[in-house]
Amino acid sequence: MIGALIDGAIKRRKVVLGVTAIACIFGFFSYLAMPREAQPDIDLPYISVIVPFPGVSPEDGERLLIKPLEVQLQTIQGVKHMNAVARQGLAIVTLEFEPDAPKQKALDDVRSKTDLARGRFPPDAEPPIIEEESFSDRPIIGVVLHGQAPERELARISKSLKERLEASPGVQEAFESGAREELLDVTIDPLRMEAYNVTANDLSAVIARNNQLVPAGNLRSGPGEFALKVPGVVQKPADILALPIKKSGDRIVTIADIGDVRRTFKEPDFITRFNGQPAVALDVSKRNGANILDTVKTIRSVVAEEQKHWPSTVKVDFTYDNSEFIGRTLTVLESGIMTASLLVMMIIVASLGIRQGIIVGLAIPACFLIAFLMIHAKGVTLNQMVMFGMVLAVGILVDGGIVVVEYADRKMAEGMPKEQAFAAAGKRMFWPVVNGTLTTLCAFLPFMFWNSISGKFMSYLPLTLFFVLGASIFVALIFTPALGSIFGRPTAVDAAHLA
Repeated sequence: MIGALIDGAIKRRKVVLGVTAIACIFGFFSYLAMPREAQPDIDLPYISVIVPFPGVSPEDGERLLIKPLEVQLQTIQGVKHMNAVARQGLAIVTLEFEPDAPKQKALDDVRSKTDLARGRFPPDAEPPIIEEESFSDRPIIGVVLHGQAPERELARISKSLKERLEASPGVQEAFESGAREELLDVTIDPLRMEAYNVTANDLSAVIARNNQLVPAGNLRSGPGEFALKVPGVVQKPADILALPIKKSGDRIVTIADIGDVRRTFKEPDFITRFNGQPAVALDVSKRNGANILDTVKTIRSVVAEEQKHWPSTVKVDFTYDNSEFIGRTLTVLESGIMTASLLVMMIIVASLGIRQGIIVGLAIPACFLIAFLMIHAKGVTLNQMVMFGMVLAVGILVDGGIVVVEYADRKMAEGMPKEQAFAAAGKRMFWPVVNGTLTTLCAFLPFMFWNSISGKFMSYLPLTLFFVLGASIFVALIFTPALGSIFGRPTAVDAAHLA
């Protein structure tokens, strides 16, 4: 069976070389299309349940919020640890699951149990927020808007830019910080309020009733149907001033009669400053699986396009750009791979000769490109662990080719035709090459079953080696004999030695 496979590869060597060339071309395009990241994008087994309750003390938060949650959440299967924190106005319960637990099922279980616990919360507690932790949720770049511009103008530009960024490909969310929410401040004159016999409850009731969206539905009239719209949302200060409060004789008392309205901002939850000046920042995160380098380029191009419409006083800067670090890291690793490949080629050429050295050396790019094709098909990103695996595999993947070429070279020096020599080398060295490669892979096999976050992180190293060294078996036993049957020639050293 093995002999027939190798003989068939040599007889149809043009087909073998063509298929290998096509696989390498697709592998090259796969390498270009692979998302770039600094570290593997693994699912962190952490889910947090956050319950906001303004004004609640830590003691009451523990009693009213955390304990009902703990009673329900502890019944979820697969929970490894459960940690709870009660703060002023907030309660947080964090669940740690087993690393191999299905993330979606865990999320569904947490949502259902949280809904059950919510029935025991106080009425004033806000709806719980369920968050899952992931490396992809972390910001990849910060966009900072600053300059000698009014706060309202910076807030307007920030909101417009936020909408544009979140609509861009590869961007998941742009979190805004430093921009306060705008509101209308109603200032009442107590003397006029008393003169018109208006109470504070009357004012709050009028504003609440007239600042809400009313779905009016459709009105059918005969064969036709009309959509009704009830304008009930306050949009400008004049809408507040015109609200009627009560009737006093023949006159309608409005808010304009007893007070004034001005535009202002809410009290800041946090303050953002850049180089000592007030600023508004947008922390942008990418979607899972998106190419961080392409995403950052898109973000910068969107900001540059929007900046053309801003006042000249508004400046923009970028902070903690992860693409720069990732680009430098991958460039260093790619340079390391090329340097290591060049050194290996020099050693092979020095020991086997130019022709045999090139035949063996072609295994390096062929194995890498075939491995990139398989890695991309599996959905793995191009990260540090993958590149380290490539560097580690450079000196290992040529071992099989060296053994096959050396054996074939010796047979050709003995007078055997090159087709028969490489066929004999492939058959004779089949099991030594396979066993040697499998022995190397067995040393890294335990990393594939390391059930922890560190194990999930490290698993990309043996996975890369499996793909690269698996491709080296095909290249050494199929591609190299097919290529050698065309370009092989005994070295002068072996011929002179046998003579």
